[in-house]
Amino acid sequence: MKQKYGKAIKKIARQEGVSPELVYKEIQWAIEDGYNNPDPAIQAYWRKIIPDGKMPPPEKLIEILANELHKNT
Repeated sequence: MKQKYGKAIKKIARQEGVSPELVYKEIQWAIEDGYNNPDPAIQAYWRKIIPDGKMPPPEKLIEILANELHKNT
């Protein structure tokens, strides 16, 4: 877990009464669920934001999505 996101993950963990490691794993599982969604439109979006096809860790996906949001606003 990168330091940059560690504080946010720790805060969520405290709020939820769980470990930071569990919060991180839950985020990773959510990414995996979205990444493995068979919907063609969702798969096309993944290919757009992650052209190399490798599922990113949470830190990287946050950066990618933040950049996408910045480009589209």
